[in-house]
Amino acid sequence: MNEVKKRILLVEDEPNLAFNLQFNLQVEGYEVVPAVDGKIAIDKFRNDGPFDLVILDVMIPEFNGFEVAEHIRQTDDQTHILMLTALGKEEDRLRGFEAGADDYITKPFHLKEFLLRVKRMVKRSTYFQPSNATTDGDKVLICGPFKLDTELLHLQTPTGQHTLTALEADVLKEFMLNPKRVLSRQHLLDTVWGMKDDIETRTVDNFIVRLRRYLESEPSKPQFLVSVRGRGYRLVDEP
Repeated sequence: MNEVKKRILLVEDEPNLAFNLQFNLQVEGYEVVPAVDGKIAIDKFRNDGPFDLVILDVMIPEFNGFEVAEHIRQTDDQTHILMLTALGKEEDRLRGFEAGADDYITKPFHLKEFLLRVKRMVKRSTYFQPSNATTDGDKVLICGPFKLDTELLHLQTPTGQHTLTALEADVLKEFMLNPKRVLSRQHLLDTVWGMKDDIETRTVDNFIVRLRRYLESEPSKPQFLVSVRGRGYRLVDEP
C-alpha cells in the first residue's frame, strides 16, 4: 500500500524561488500546492485542504503573510505554519509568531536547514503519552493551576480557557511533563522540533513569550514560566 503523501501549501510569489522550493519538496516526497498571493493562498487553504504544513512568505501580493496566517488561525489551530521571509528584524519575527506562525526562517537560508524544518514539522508526532505529570485521562495534563487538554488544545488557567496551536501545546506539554526542571533551549529544540543540529534560532524564546501570555497575570514579570539565567526555562506549579 502506498503511503499517503504529506501535503504542503507553498505560498511564494518569487518565481525562481517558488520553483526551486516546490521541486525540492517534491523530490522529498511531499505533495505541493502552490499559491502566488495571499488571496489565492486563503482560497486554496479553504477549498483544497487539509494540509500538513503551510510555508508562507510574508511579502506577497493581495494579503501579506501575516494576514494569511491570522486568517488561517481564525478557524484552524493545528495546521503548522512556517514563515519564510526576508524580514529579519525581531519585531517582524514577533509579529509572525503573534499571527500564529509555528516557526520562522529568514532568507537567505540553507536548503538543508529548510528541508529539515519542514520534515520535523510535518512528521513529528502531535501527541505523546504523559509519564510523570498528574493526569486526568490520557489526553489531559495538570500542573499546579494549569490544565492542558492535548486533544482539544485547550489550556485552562485561573484567568480562563485558551486555545493553543499544536506546537504551543507541545512546548507546554514538555514543561508540564517536567515540572520544576530547567529545560534548555537545545533540549526543547531537540524534543519538540526534532532539531539535533546546532541551528541558531529564536523560536524557543518566542514561544516562551507566547506561553507567558496564557500562563502569567503579568507576562513581563513571570512567576510560573521563569527564566534560569544561562540555562533555560522552568515551569513551577506555584509562584
